Amino acid sequence: MGTNEEETNLTKAVPLNVGETGMLSLVTDSETGEIVAIDSSSLLQLPAGEAFLVVRRGTLEGTKFALSGAQKISIGRTADSGIFLDDVTVSRKHATVELIGNSWTLTDEGSLNGTYVNKHRVVKSSLVNGDEVQIGKFRFVFALASSAGE
Repeated sequence: MGTNEEETNLTKAVPLNVGETGMLSLVTDSETGEIVAIDSSSLLQLPAGEAFLVVRRGTLEGTKFALSGAQKISIGRTADSGIFLDDVTVSRKHATVELIGNSWTLTDEGSLNGTYVNKHRVVKSSLVNGDEVQIGKFRFVFALASSAGE
């Protein structure tokens, strides 16, 4: 096990609360069943300058992971990953996300199953508000609360 200092550096899943009213609503397309983009008015209720990866599909559906511009965040199947995804479709060190300049960048770290942004396999991609990110069986939406990173 890691030390308490190491554990505090991990990105923790947090409830997707918006103000006092509850969760950010995820809406599905009535014809396809696909989850559509998060309503931009919901994003206005999030704290300014914050970015999140919100799980749209997978065992953690409805969970958001807060992203910090001060660090590169690892995503993978190892317990020491900043965003820990416990599934065999996810590589141990699958991807990283970081703020480079004023743009959030997702980088595949040589994963076996690939990293996808808006259903296109990528090695490196700048993220914009509403992008769908797929890592293994997990699908996320990238949510940016303000103009930081756009």
